[in-house]
Amino acid sequence: MVTESEQTMAELLGQRITTERKQQLLSQQQLASGICAQSMISSLEKGRYIPNAVLLAKICTKLHISMDRIMLSHYPEVNALASFNVTIKALCDQHDYAGMLTYLATDGLVNQLFTDQDLQIYYYYRAVATEQALHATQDSLRDLHLAYQYTHPTQKTLMTPTEILILASIAFLETKPTQPVATIESGWTHFKLALTAIEQQPVTQYDENLNSLYYLFALRLHQAHADSKAITTIDQGVEWITNHHSHYMLVDLFFLLAQLYTANQQSPEAQRALNQSQTLSTIFKTIPYRDLER
Repeated sequence: MVTESEQTMAELLGQRITTERKQQLLSQQQLASGICAQSMISSLEKGRYIPNAVLLAKICTKLHISMDRIMLSHYPEVNALASFNVTIKALCDQHDYAGMLTYLATDGLVNQLFTDQDLQIYYYYRAVATEQALHATQDSLRDLHLAYQYTHPTQKTLMTPTEILILASIAFLETKPTQPVATIESGWTHFKLALTAIEQQPVTQYDENLNSLYYLFALRLHQAHADSKAITTIDQGVEWITNHHSHYMLVDLFFLLAQLYTANQQSPEAQRALNQSQTLSTIFKTIPYRDLER
């Protein structure tokens, strides 16, 4: 029996193959030539069939799907200073968070940022670098709260993607297992507020970075031994992401789902989820985040 998540993945892969084939002006018969029957390509594109790894690899090779063709999430940017965006992106790509802290402390840098939105992004990156380089969670949380308050007064209801990203980051740090009970409870509340903001209330615009919210929430639920809720959150995330015609974070969500099923001794479900993660990883050339230690 095909599960809902398997059907979702089949449809996503079908859409991806169809888009790539049409962009390259190939007919289904031309794509199938030397690989499989045309009817197989038709079934794949209609989301009726999930290909095995060998077939998928042959299709990817013929379509020349490579890493530089894959859409990635982007880094929030300031409007006032192009050099800031270039530097931050380079430091993030290198995972050089100590270097990021040094750069953000450059004399006069913050004085070149004038709008609340730009200052919000500055303090967001300082919070990220502080946590990653120094593991100073309380200092990081202080900067995240400051960043959030720059553009989100208490009476505001409509949230921007950056505000939701910051709120999710606050929730993730507050729910670290080492935090006090009251702080952890605050974190769960912030996670739920962020989910409500994107599922039940209008967001100013869709942003792929929002996809990460489901992964962060599910991971923390797993670490809190709330695996049933974590699985539900992953299912919601898969639906949200595919409804927005995205694939960002799907590999990670299915990989985490496999870990959840394994932890609960549900081997067949775990293997299906792992296969889904590996299949998506093959076609989208992404590697799942594997730091799932409790």
